[in-house]
Amino acid sequence: MGWGGRYKTVVLIVGLAGLLGCQTQPEGTVVATVGKRRLMLQEVESRIPVQLAGKVGVQGKRRLVEGWVEEELFYQEALQRKLDKDPAVAARISDAVRDMLVAEFLEQEFKRDSDVLEGEILDYYEAHRDDFVRELPEIRARHILVSNRDALNRVWQRLQDGEPFERMARAESIDSSAEDGGRLGYFTEDQADPSFWEACQKARVGRRVRESTRRGYHIIEVLDRREAGSLRDLLEVRGEIRQRVQAKRRQAKRQKLLEELRNRIPWSVAVEVLGGEGENEGAQESGEGGGKR
Repeated sequence: MGWGGRYKTVVLIVGLAGLLGCQTQPEGTVVATVGKRRLMLQEVESRIPVQLAGKVGVQGKRRLVEGWVEEELFYQEALQRKLDKDPAVAARISDAVRDMLVAEFLEQEFKRDSDVLEGEILDYYEAHRDDFVRELPEIRARHILVSNRDALNRVWQRLQDGEPFERMARAESIDSSAEDGGRLGYFTEDQADPSFWEACQKARVGRRVRESTRRGYHIIEVLDRREAGSLRDLLEVRGEIRQRVQAKRRQAKRQKLLEELRNRIPWSVAVEVLGGEGENEGAQESGEGGGKR
């Protein structure tokens, strides 16, 4: 979620609670103001994603602050026009807060049992090997992409002189893979430019080739090939298996929570008012909550 999304979430909850006008502003350094609202330096810092901590410069922080100012201007004007008093708007706000709280509740419950052990991953892999058979040939490669032939020749020569491939990729490549040393992982024909795929098909594993595509000029090194029908290595599918195990665990956790809540909180469904002959049979009593369904 970006700055705008996080800020809207905070404003939504504060506005619903009716605390915007009387909330106590935190102490600290004021970065920006809109009307009586103040944005503190600590708030700016706290909204920078953990993975970017210490990496966002003055210009990046300025964009965050400018975004807050824009959103706050719109928000205060919306309040001035009493849009929050409109029944339809109030209903949508209520629904949005309800959905957010449900999502947060489930996320907190899921976090309590989110670790997937290596043994679980291996057991799943052995029990579902058929799920990890390749349907199409795959190639694993890395590349350096540059914009013109002069750059291609310069980078090629430096590689020939012994410069590490990953270092050159990070320094020279204009592709998004540069941050990862040019590594592309495994890919199939339908995921690659036809010229790029053809060059990879012709290249020997471990040998570098040069190729031009509509994106620019590439230095390509094929690292591995896997034929259709071969089993994907456990290392390749660990992340996928982890997601599958977590999804199955979350579904079971969700059902268990539902049963507990149904037995604890009174609830009912008036099936008869939904209409339809013969569709209301089988309504049953439900749990200690005393509901009917």
